[in-house]
Amino acid sequence: MQPLQAGESLPNLGLRRAARLPLVTVLYERLQRPILLLTDPADRAQALADELGQWAPQAQRMKFPQTAPLFYENASWGEATRRERLNVLTTLAVYLIPGASAPQTPPLIIAPARALMTRTLPRREFLKATRNLRGGQQVSMDELARQLVNLGYEPTTIVIAPGQFDRRGGILELWPPAEKQPVRLEFFGDEIDTLRRFEPDTQRSSRAAGNGDGRVLVTPAREFLLDAQRSQPALIAKTENSSQEPLLEEIDEFYLPLLHPSPASLLDYLPRQALVAIDNLPALLDSIAEIEEQAVRMRQDMIQDGTLPDDFPIPYLTGSELQDALASHSVVQLG
Repeated sequence: MQPLQAGESLPNLGLRRAARLPLVTVLYERLQRPILLLTDPADRAQALADELGQWAPQAQRMKFPQTAPLFYENASWGEATRRERLNVLTTLAVYLIPGASAPQTPPLIIAPARALMTRTLPRREFLKATRNLRGGQQVSMDELARQLVNLGYEPTTIVIAPGQFDRRGGILELWPPAEKQPVRLEFFGDEIDTLRRFEPDTQRSSRAAGNGDGRVLVTPAREFLLDAQRSQPALIAKTENSSQEPLLEEIDEFYLPLLHPSPASLLDYLPRQALVAIDNLPALLDSIAEIEEQAVRMRQDMIQDGTLPDDFPIPYLTGSELQDALASHSVVQLG
């Protein structure tokens, strides 16, 4: 325990499967720090998440899911996947956001190999894009609406799902992905007069937003950022006519590596005091290598078919990049 409290790592403990979660639970209760539990495959991650409900019922248990599309496959991630991933990123980011309150109960996050490999929005850009809104704050509604579009929020006529916003008169409603309820901001000129949560089913205001202090954290609604005022020439290849840029609403996570050239993963969001627990390191590395080999073959086939530009950036972090990233964290190898 003392090496982990000092931020050091522990080598392979050689634990049997049945003993790994009890140890993770003890570490969580003793250290009271965020813990990231890495495992593979995805069904093992789900089984561990279910079992943790018995061992650590009071913990803030979270899943960082892998995406349904394979690497280089241009398909939707799915709303549930987006929300779970953004919820984890937001929970970790608040440890670094000025004015944000760290969770009273630290998160215990479970992630499979492919979820860890998948590139995400660089942490610095996530933090710069996040806004902490409060009642009485001077904010231009027009500018806020433009920022919400750039953050990936979908403009609608009624807010009924995370990642949406609606503007009518002096009222702006939005639903940050990590929030359980949407928020209604009533403006008086350029001042936020009131800031309250509301029920999406009835559209009735319920209570003050935030932790009872009239605040809400507005975070990105996708794992990439857009600039509606700036062309995206790197994305022209999306359309059949190379002289026509894609519409902003057509852009999805497939283009994340083009929008954000610097590779980033979940590991970049971990605060300094976090602990990484690895279920089975050799199995994890083998799985990463297998996924990477599959992605390389798919890339070659798509380039030959003309469905992928030959200079398209890699949409994942390689095994060597992840091992380098792990070296900067306190790691315990369970078995």
